[in-house]
Amino acid sequence: MIMNGVEQEKIPFELINNLIVIPLTINKTTLNFILDTGASKTIIFSLSESDSLSLNNTKKVELKGLGLGEPIEAILSENNTIQIGKNLLGIQQSLFLVFDEELDISSRMGKTIHGIIGFEFIKNFRIKIDFNNKLLTITKPESTLPKRLKKFNVLPLNFYQNKPYIDCELTVYEGKSSIEKMLIDTGNSDALWIFEDYKKGIVTPVPFFDDFLGEGLSGSIEGKRAKIKKLKFFNIELKEPIAAFLDTTSTLFAKLYEERNGSIGNGILSKFSVVLDYPAEKMYLKKNRSFPKEFNYNRAGIELAYFGKTLVKKEKISSGSDSYSKNQNSNPIDFIINYEYLFKPVYGIARIRKNSPADLAGLKVNDVLYKVNNKPAYEFNMEELVDLFYEKRDDDLKIQVERKGMLYYYEIKMVDLL
Repeated sequence: MIMNGVEQEKIPFELINNLIVIPLTINKTTLNFILDTGASKTIIFSLSESDSLSLNNTKKVELKGLGLGEPIEAILSENNTIQIGKNLLGIQQSLFLVFDEELDISSRMGKTIHGIIGFEFIKNFRIKIDFNNKLLTITKPESTLPKRLKKFNVLPLNFYQNKPYIDCELTVYEGKSSIEKMLIDTGNSDALWIFEDYKKGIVTPVPFFDDFLGEGLSGSIEGKRAKIKKLKFFNIELKEPIAAFLDTTSTLFAKLYEERNGSIGNGILSKFSVVLDYPAEKMYLKKNRSFPKEFNYNRAGIELAYFGKTLVKKEKISSGSDSYSKNQNSNPIDFIINYEYLFKPVYGIARIRKNSPADLAGLKVNDVLYKVNNKPAYEFNMEELVDLFYEKRDDDLKIQVERKGMLYYYEIKMVDLL
């Protein structure tokens, strides 16, 4: 991928569920992709009937990734043209098309997501990720380093199969530290994933709870969530991050790189301004205003999905008079009440963590949210609802759901599990 005629390109992005979403134009069709530094390949996994995408030079292959399932069938397509922004262009690009109905990321994001892109986009540039302002700044690597980068911490990147790694000091228990190689993974919304390694004594600390971590190319990824004492790289120390511990089955493919022992995701990266310089094999980090915020997790145990749209009848009041005087008796105002119909989002429960507060309260998978804290669910966006499931609160979270045509009311006690 090359940059045409300019030294720098700025691309706004959406941060959805703590993932970076950018528009890509592939063979003149614009699609939404997650920027995923953990992806060595460009992968399309969601196309609808309305997406008229032409792919060149195709053949069948198999792909394998994190998850509990078998390798999945994919189509390799070569010699495609990819454009990002106005001036970033890639020709003769290879990409993979995956057909898997179970890999439904769009419904969890509340926005159609067509795929992931990583190494092929990043490899030739210096890219700054500004999480606070939701902006990517792409610069040619031969450009002079900005003076402001002198205020950043500089970490060396190591690469294996086109994926970036850094060495970290990991302290799971007090007094038990080790140097581990961790993948820098912007395609991971969590803070930290750690691979259990009994030989090294890296096991899940207590307390913990079992959790669904996400969908990989090879199926669901399961693990345990717990707090560790600290994570340190260079002179940056993060105290008590929330970590997901993956079992040996889920990490079998990832451990083909034997030195790897986990991933650093956007839960940590979003606390920094991040500059990735693949050509120089360096990463620059500077703390942003999010750094002091406490690490958090899904206390309610609810995984939401977008269930479509519904028509909502809204009252609309307008004045029937264009004039007004202080003496209202001399100039009465007529109000006209009519209605408008608007399409609003419908959110439902895709998963409930076993023994979570939501599970113990009685909520069920496929329940449709009707009201949350006495406010119609359609008046929230998905991010706002998810934030409610993560936040600490002294009072109960009140949720009314529709189930098989009936309304049910629940109060969820948001206990602290870690």
